[in-house]
Order: sequence, then C-alpha cells, then structure tokens
Amino acid sequence: MKIVLFGGAFDPPHIGHQQITTALLEQGIADEVWYVPAKEHPFSKSMSPAEHRLAMLQLITDNPRVKIETYELEKKGVSYSRDTLDHLSQQYPEHSFSWIIGSDNLPDFHKWEDSQGRGYQNLLANYQFYVYPRKNFPFEPLYDNMVPLQDMAEIEASSTEARQQVRTSQPIDHLVDKAVADYMQEHSLYVE
Repeated sequence: MKIVLFGGAFDPPHIGHQQITTALLEQGIADEVWYVPAKEHPFSKSMSPAEHRLAMLQLITDNPRVKIETYELEKKGVSYSRDTLDHLSQQYPEHSFSWIIGSDNLPDFHKWEDSQGRGYQNLLANYQFYVYPRKNFPFEPLYDNMVPLQDMAEIEASSTEARQQVRTSQPIDHLVDKAVADYMQEHSLYVE
C-alpha cells in the first residue's frame, strides 16, 4: 500500500488536518494515511501532554483508512521524520511510505535532519514529500522529491489559532471537530 505519514503536534488536531487526510485518500495519493503525533519536537516546540493529543486524534479517526502510528510517542528522545520513516519502512517492507507537510514548513525545511545529523537532502533522496497549501505560505522553496498539491484547497485552520481562541473564550467550532471541542472543554485544555 501507499501510506502517507502525517506528522505533527496535533495540539489540537483541527479541521484542516481532516481535510488534508480526506483529500489524500480521495485523490488516490494514499491508500492509507497514518497520523504520527510527535513526542518531543526537534525545534523544542512546547506541546500538551501526549495522552490528550492522542485522545483527540482518536476522536477524528473514524475512517478505517486513517490510522494513528504511536512509534514517536513510544520511543525515547526527539522525534525525527527520517527515523520514523526508516523504522516503519523496515517494520512494513510491503508498504511504501511518504510524508506530508504544509507549505508553512518549506522556509525552514533546510534545517530538517535526523538523529544522525543527516540533513534534508538525505531525507529527500530516500522519501517523497507531499506539500499541502497553507494560507499565506507559497510553495517555496521546493526541493527535489517534493510534490506540491496545488489543486488542494488551501488550509486556513491552525492549532495555534484554536488555542488562542480558547484562551480568549472565542468560538472554535469553525476550527475543530465538535468531538475535539467537547474534549478540550471537558479537560480544560488551553485555558490559562
């Protein structure tokens, strides 16, 4: 199968994540999409506890072709996309793996590396990356083995915006699934 890995903090997962996943499946780019929640972010991004992020992801994975891969949550140390891709390729040699990122990741993609210090060129030499459009982030720079999904609707929702809206008691129904919003409220997430 063609499996597209969708890594991120998912803090919280928003409707844009769901739109991307649906588009990958509907357009035949992926046979399955696996969400890969990060445990420790390489760029020291602060995140909510993993159990909450995982629970919210579980609320939006009702499609049998969408799964959650917990490898990064279970391993020690920082989460690197290359290490995850290598691990899953070895564990499931019958599948082909690629990764999807937002166009907002492109300006800093040259900083991506793995736990061995191998840079982004090595990553792209071994795996294909799909790039979905994020509002106000053009498809640049694009590197070899990156596929811009130019026909996909631009993603406007963001986890940052959802967290800010909660902090200021603003509605978030246009940003996250109702089940996620209910979970956030029940567990008082993102309220300072």
